[in-house]
Amino acid sequence: MALSDHAIGPLAGIRVLSFGNFVAGNSFAAMLAELGADVVKLESRERPDPVRMRFTADHEQVLEPSGAETTSLFAGLARSVRDLSLNMKADGAANLLLGLVAAADVLFENFGATVLTGWGADWPTLHAINPRLVMVSVSGYGRTGPRARYLAYGGNVSSFSGLTYLWGNSHGAIYDYIAATHASAAALAALAARDHTGQGTYIDLGQVEVAAAMLASLMLDQLNGGVDPPPPGNEVPGSWLSGVYRCKGPDRWVAVEVEDARGWSALCQLVGYLDAQAPDGYPDESARTELSGCAGKWASQLTDWQAARMAQRAGVAAAPVQDGEDLWRDPQLRWRHSIVPVTHPDLGTCEYPAPVHRMTRSPAMIRRHAPRLGQDSRAVLSEWLGIDDTEFDSLMAAGVVSTDDSIQQAPPDSPSPP
Repeated sequence: MALSDHAIGPLAGIRVLSFGNFVAGNSFAAMLAELGADVVKLESRERPDPVRMRFTADHEQVLEPSGAETTSLFAGLARSVRDLSLNMKADGAANLLLGLVAAADVLFENFGATVLTGWGADWPTLHAINPRLVMVSVSGYGRTGPRARYLAYGGNVSSFSGLTYLWGNSHGAIYDYIAATHASAAALAALAARDHTGQGTYIDLGQVEVAAAMLASLMLDQLNGGVDPPPPGNEVPGSWLSGVYRCKGPDRWVAVEVEDARGWSALCQLVGYLDAQAPDGYPDESARTELSGCAGKWASQLTDWQAARMAQRAGVAAAPVQDGEDLWRDPQLRWRHSIVPVTHPDLGTCEYPAPVHRMTRSPAMIRRHAPRLGQDSRAVLSEWLGIDDTEFDSLMAAGVVSTDDSIQQAPPDSPSPP
């Protein structure tokens, strides 16, 4: 596909610096970049983004010309941004960072609690340098309180919030994606407020609070003095009926959900439940059990797609339970171009989910493939700070910055560390 530069889109002209790593940091950066912002990922050659690295040794190792590793996961998460390789341990790096901050509109970070402070780049300092700056910090527990310094990853947040208890699985990075979306919305709101007041702001987002807000409907009884809710399985709290029913074929299922009297009557007629009249108010447990049994017998005679389509035609919300290959082939996603190919110079062409913002006048779009480590160092410093080639070469010689062909790592034929 044709890749566009960062000079168009609804956020054109907005400059974003991102220290974001892992899923939340990269998702935030890509979201703003695909809306048109010039997003620069700040990445150290000594400690590259961890999602550049293979998760298991049986995965093929892919190296950039510099020797830096990259993966299809990184290519999917970090697309559309530019990359500036900055070594914050080098003399002069902190001053260079402050210069970049002075030229930025947004700064994102999801470091440990003391990292920016150790670099002399805490919020009061940055706000004094650039009063219009919007700074976003995403952490596990928030930047204040007794757990502010706690380390947290996806499994910790899922367990802390109760999701693991309710679903029986840690669900990895689910809250990273949701935190990135909330952080993006907050950053855009802060930019809009800045346009009125002239003042930037600091956004402190704790992922456990994002998780708690998502789970409110499941926890309301217990939070208000009721019983602790048991794991609901496939039951949707508040629905008249919900279930996942086995269909014809190996491990094929259909998910059905009824939310009101109209849906109840429609499902009764569809599956042949004798009592096809809607109950007065919410159905009792006996009626729900009987209808669920009829739905299970009905679904078992059909494929998952047959059951889902028949239910939809009858006015009942239903969908097949799809796996990865089903999603890749899904006609709805293909029709809407929700899966798009992106060609990377080291990985070849891979398919990724497209930007989800469908705006008619200024649609979001993938701007470019994920960058090589340090690929845009020279261009960014020239455009943002007016640094010429001579000064840039001096910064490189001092080890402050590097480019995608200057990173000294193990040669490609060296064995991977254990």
